[in-house]
Amino acid sequence: MIKKIFFGLTCVVALAACTDDYKAWTSPASVEQPATVAYTDGAVAATGVPVNLNTLAAGEDSVKVVNITTAPKATDATYAPAYNIILGETAYDLDVNGRMAAAELQDYVAKTFGRNPNILRSFNATLDMWVTNGNTKVKTGTSVPFEILVYAKAPVIEQSYYITGNINDWNNGNTDFELTNDGNDPYENPTFTCRVPVNEKALQEGEIKFKVTPASKIGTGNWDSCLAAGDEGTFNYDNVGVDFIVKVEQDAKFYDLTFKMLDQTWEAKAVKFGEFIYEIGNSHGWSTSMPLRSPSFDGKYQGYYYLDGGFKFKPNADNWEGDWGQDPNAADGKLVQEGEKDCNAAAGFYQIDVDLSAMTWKITAVNTISIIGTVNGNWDTDTDLTYNNQTGAWETTATLSAGAMKFRMNHDWAISWGGANGDPTAFDNLTQHNGKDLNLTEAGTYKVQLFITYEGNNKVVVTKQ
Repeated sequence: MIKKIFFGLTCVVALAACTDDYKAWTSPASVEQPATVAYTDGAVAATGVPVNLNTLAAGEDSVKVVNITTAPKATDATYAPAYNIILGETAYDLDVNGRMAAAELQDYVAKTFGRNPNILRSFNATLDMWVTNGNTKVKTGTSVPFEILVYAKAPVIEQSYYITGNINDWNNGNTDFELTNDGNDPYENPTFTCRVPVNEKALQEGEIKFKVTPASKIGTGNWDSCLAAGDEGTFNYDNVGVDFIVKVEQDAKFYDLTFKMLDQTWEAKAVKFGEFIYEIGNSHGWSTSMPLRSPSFDGKYQGYYYLDGGFKFKPNADNWEGDWGQDPNAADGKLVQEGEKDCNAAAGFYQIDVDLSAMTWKITAVNTISIIGTVNGNWDTDTDLTYNNQTGAWETTATLSAGAMKFRMNHDWAISWGGANGDPTAFDNLTQHNGKDLNLTEAGTYKVQLFITYEGNNKVVVTKQ
């Protein structure tokens, strides 16, 4: 005769040898019965007391998760009770006092709910009950579900951290490179990011080497409080003097550092900026991509265009993949790639600046562009141009003397255009970086059309009337 043992039943089984580890058992034992032993089930009750894994005493490696009110018994005194606790689909060892390994409970809670130590996690478990004499093991039953309350263990995560290394001369007081989650709850959003440059020092050494200093320790010179690098993209909060190292890739301009403070992992991704990005918006029916250029390939782009209402930026002229817009949760001037809204401008001509190293955008109204120089009789007089939205040029018809001239923005020398490469005849290649005075060889009445878009593509067309 074969019988199966279930919770709440009393039955008998034979004394047969069994070498299976009871932790892995999932069903009652059943054997033939030449001799009999009687077994009784047990009973358990929820403790109702939260387990706080952050406040364990030194050396305390187990925690009480359930009250065993009645242990299962056998008529044979050589049998003793044994238990498994079932969390999700996994069975864990439980001692006779209702305690399980703290590390196993932490692992389950962290993987299932996260590590936020400020949130009380509530979940159900069941208990498998056994009796064993070392040779024979018999499951007497499985409890009804009961509640466990747990606060997960987590490190103390500060609101921000700072990168200190060869990119800022190992100055522990320097706050240029902040590792942050934008001020959110660090346990709800434990992913911290920072963009760091590949500067001359990093290029010379072939690597960015750094420490991560908590905000509370910045400027103290206390290196013992820094995070420490571990193996294969991990880190720990107990510094052992191990620096973080990023090997510099060819053409990398910046590195985006990402630290997952609860997972205790980190990574660095090279940022290699292209020469152009593109503005697109309402002013051109959302159909024409207007180039902004970064001559140094450093992620800082500039262009000059007419804007009217909404606009965005994108990496490619012919598609929208990876476009950037205004961060809806920040003041104007902050770019994001996901969940963005349109940037916006009143109708007008603007200098447009985008810094992808800082993920920012800025527009400066170009109210006037004027001719200045001895072609006006002196360097104190401006001849204003008017923007023509149809031709895309700043235009005027004026009587000019033979002589030198440049073009300046908003009647100010902060931004002006002259001949590139020191060439006074470079009418077809104007630069705003220390441009050369252009030479107008003959006096007369001229139609002047100035086309300003981006560095390397600026020109003036001067047509004698």
